[in-house]
Amino acid sequence: MKAQNLASIFLYIAVIFHLLGMSGWTSAKLAQPIELAILGLMLLSIFILRKKKRKKRRASRRAPEVAVMLEHAEEGEPGK
Repeated sequence: MKAQNLASIFLYIAVIFHLLGMSGWTSAKLAQPIELAILGLMLLSIFILRKKKRKKRRASRRAPEVAVMLEHAEEGEPGK
């Protein structure tokens, strides 16, 4: 199952819990657990949808001596 589908399912469940809590059909004892369930489902959805930040690899810079040696090797000058 894709992450977006899973997150949308959790969000739909959170909306249903929110509507159930707002409707007044539940007792006052269940108000706090329903709100905690809503919060947990929303945070879980955000956690599922977040994208990991990838570190960009920078090309390593060569030391000046290495660059000079490469130039000489490409030109075919031996020993310099």
